[in-house]
Amino acid sequence: MLKAQRVTFTELSEHLKSYEQKYGYSTVDFFRRYQDGKLGDDDDLMMWAGLYHLYLTSLPIRQFMRSEPLSA
Repeated sequence: MLKAQRVTFTELSEHLKSYEQKYGYSTVDFFRRYQDGKLGDDDDLMMWAGLYHLYLTSLPIRQFMRSEPLSA
């Protein structure tokens, strides 16, 4: 069973880059192929897809937090 852990946006981006280097194509290209069912359901690929999903869902929040001034 996987243990939940915190990961920074930078660490998340680094994980995605390591998958890109390992498999030789961009995360966007990978995800298209993965969703089209062309790559199978290997654990490593499912982890890559999950990390990319986390990246996509956290990006708007990160951008929002950068644009909002902090108030006390």
